[in-house]
Amino acid sequence: MQFQAVSVGSAVPQDNFNATIKHLFDSSLNLLLEHEDRLITILSSGHYELPQGIRLATKVPLQSLAVGLRAAARGGVLRFDYSPLTIDLRGTPIWDGRLSLLTGNIERAWLITWKTLNEGQRLKQSELIAKDLFQSNRGPPLTRKLSQPVYKLITAAKNMDAYASTSAANEMIGLGLGITPSGDDILIGFLAGLYSMAGHRKGALDFIHAFGNTLLRVSKETNDISQTYIRHAVKGEFSSSISALIKVINNGDEGRLITITKDAMGVGHSSGMDSITGLLIGLAVWGVGSFYPN
Repeated sequence: MQFQAVSVGSAVPQDNFNATIKHLFDSSLNLLLEHEDRLITILSSGHYELPQGIRLATKVPLQSLAVGLRAAARGGVLRFDYSPLTIDLRGTPIWDGRLSLLTGNIERAWLITWKTLNEGQRLKQSELIAKDLFQSNRGPPLTRKLSQPVYKLITAAKNMDAYASTSAANEMIGLGLGITPSGDDILIGFLAGLYSMAGHRKGALDFIHAFGNTLLRVSKETNDISQTYIRHAVKGEFSSSISALIKVINNGDEGRLITITKDAMGVGHSSGMDSITGLLIGLAVWGVGSFYPN
């Protein structure tokens, strides 16, 4: 029972490796690499890539596996102990999760995305409503808890103060429910926004690197799945949903913007919406702050 991978993230080892199944979900699983504190994700998805991901285009009976089962990649084929399931990695395209730099006027695209996000969050009755983060004592309890730390993060990033940014992140890390808590997802999206706006400006990149290095230490207060996403975000590596959204914001294709936004919002239970919240805030800090946020 062999399945062909259709993409492999750039963070997946290209040579032989050993691992153990750490987490098992309906359509994905995480492998913990042997002798390394990092995860590789195998996911059945029609379109969703990760820097640490091995993507399969068809539904795979992952439930035939079990947490703790050993896996090994040899000669480009991934096998699992006591299972006929194998994954062929040979000749598979490499997914590079680095982002496009924003070069144009993104104000209108930002506003459309912001409006679409907030409408979707309210319709789903999400615990995090982006607009309410900036309204005094409004929104669900989680939104109110995150409001002040988000304000602190924005101010610190505007001033390129890595120490103050880390202090704000420390109040957000692990906050919220889910496989990746909302506070973590906001920080991941926030880094995507900063990277997209930084361009080749040395001061901006120096701030991101300083903030990222301290964020890695703060991230030890959350779970290992969030830590994995944060580790890649610090290096400027993100999922295909974030990458696609940034591209369409940059090129101003309004016809596709709402569709791509909704696709990205649909990732996970609320992770997609929370990450987009962070992304739009990060874009606004350095790029569209004159109209941020209404």
